[in-house]
Order: sequence, then C-alpha cells, then structure tokens
Amino acid sequence: MSNFNPDPVDPNRVKASRDVAQDNQAIREQNITMREQNRAIRENDSAATGLMLGVLMLGLAALGFGTYFLTQRPTPVQTRIIEREKTTVPASPSTVPNVAPDVNVTVPNPAPPNVNIVVPEPAPSVAPPVAPSVAPTSAPSDVSPQTAPANP
Repeated sequence: MSNFNPDPVDPNRVKASRDVAQDNQAIREQNITMREQNRAIRENDSAATGLMLGVLMLGLAALGFGTYFLTQRPTPVQTRIIEREKTTVPASPSTVPNVAPDVNVTVPNPAPPNVNIVVPEPAPSVAPPVAPSVAPTSAPSDVSPQTAPANP
C-alpha cells in the first residue's frame, strides 16, 4: 500500500482524514485524465486501422479485377496471309506504237456584240387641252320640291 505523503520533511507523520480525502480526490482525477487520454489514443488507432483496412481491401479488389481482365482477354485469331507474286508480261515488239489521232476542229468566231446604246430622246411635252368651265345651271324656280309620301 502506497502512502501518499505531501509532506516530504516528515515521512512518518500520520495523516489526518482530511488529507486522505484530498489524496483520494487527486488520485481519482488522475485516473479520469488517464482514461480520457487512453480513449483518445484508442479512437485515433481505430481510425487509422480502419483507413488502412479500407486501403488494403481496395488494393486487393483492384488486383483481383486486374488479373481477371488480363486473363480473360480473347486470344487473337490467327489470320492466314496469302502473298501472291506479281508477274509482269513484257510488251511484244510486234505491237504498233500509239499515234495520236489527227483531230481538226474549227470553232467559228462569234460576231462581237453591239455595245452602242441608243438613248431615246424625250417626246415634246404637250399640254393637255383645258376644258372650258361650265357654270352650274340653276333649276327653274317655278318647280316646287317633292315631299315623301306618308305611310298610312
């Protein structure tokens, strides 16, 4: 059993209950602090472990898919290439050399176009005859205006 003695001068001194209660409180606070530190360390370790597991699983999945696609490629079909030799037949000396035919084409020269432009002269302006003005005639004065018949 450890005896926490805050007084290093006299290590044999008996502690009062008040001093023991303070010591117990200090020990509890230290335990709580240590637990909080340990929990923070565990949380950080858990996050790092989870990240590493995720990266590892992703790598394994990529490796698996890669090997699948590399091994499942279709094999190339062998094609047969047939090469033929070209043989040229030499021209026989008995053939007549090609002579260009004598073609005589005459193209008639068209007459040059008439480019003289004739501008017609304006016709002399003649004033239209003026009709004599006629004065309105008045109606005879002895005629009376007609009235509309009345409907019965």
